Amino acid sequence: MNAVRDEPVGTGSTTETGYERPRDPVEIWLARQWQRILGFGVGIRENFFGLGGNSLDAARVIDAILVEFGVQLPLNVVTEHPTVEGLAAVLRDGDERPSGPLIAIQDGDGTRTPLFLVHPDDGQVGRYCRLANALGEEFAVFGLQAEGLYHDAEPLRTVPSMADAYVSVLRAIHPTGPYLLGGCEIGAAIAYEMAVRLDDVRLVAAIDAELLEPSDTGAESWLREPPPQSQLPEILADWQERGLVPRNAAPEIVARSLRVWQANRDAARDWRPSPYTEPMDVFGRTQNTALPATVVQRAHDCGTEDRLTAALRELIG
Repeated sequence: MNAVRDEPVGTGSTTETGYERPRDPVEIWLARQWQRILGFGVGIRENFFGLGGNSLDAARVIDAILVEFGVQLPLNVVTEHPTVEGLAAVLRDGDERPSGPLIAIQDGDGTRTPLFLVHPDDGQVGRYCRLANALGEEFAVFGLQAEGLYHDAEPLRTVPSMADAYVSVLRAIHPTGPYLLGGCEIGAAIAYEMAVRLDDVRLVAAIDAELLEPSDTGAESWLREPPPQSQLPEILADWQERGLVPRNAAPEIVARSLRVWQANRDAARDWRPSPYTEPMDVFGRTQNTALPATVVQRAHDCGTEDRLTAALRELIG
């Protein structure tokens, strides 16, 4: 088994060691390839060769890109762009593929039941990357990303419709249980409804979003009054400056993010939970999502992300 670096896990987008988590599906995919090749999780601005990669490892990255994206890149592209962020920019400029809801965050070693984490209100799953890394490379972790973020499809607008769609995707790769589900913000509600629709569910986790990283999109103001189109370039520039989106992110990401965020907030507000009698594990503070009084909630006192990781690992390990 490959070694995992012993790194402290922080609460922001950057840890004390300089780790910065992926922000979109291209960066998540590349970070996963680097973990597979190098043997440990890496941040998007860490140098491939500085971490121990060599020319043979770089060739393996190029081969994986050809298989996944159908793009033949020269070998020296890794030398010229030796970070996940830089290489992702090359791929994004050339051919960013619209991504479906299921995003593989960490491959795992095949010995553990996969953990499926549903997107929070912003629809993105990058917030779960550091948690996956902290759990250890033996754990397979998948994210379920909202529809409509990276293409012009309409976002799903109810919690049950999201649960139906994600259960269908999940069953396509994992037809039978056991299932481990979780999420923060609206993701907790969707995971709950997915559990209603599945057999042999071993975990339904409601995770305090602040344990993963502080919310820092400024999108709460959109709930009161959506910004006019003229402000979207300014919002994109602000997000890029704060490292919330890649430097070459398409301008459309702002409008799409706004639409997805609003759809998710409306869906959470209108959700009427289905009956469910199994316990739900709550990590951190009480969730914003209103759960039925009939649900048994097992509270886990997790004041830090390290304690969240330890509690999750104990439950699913």
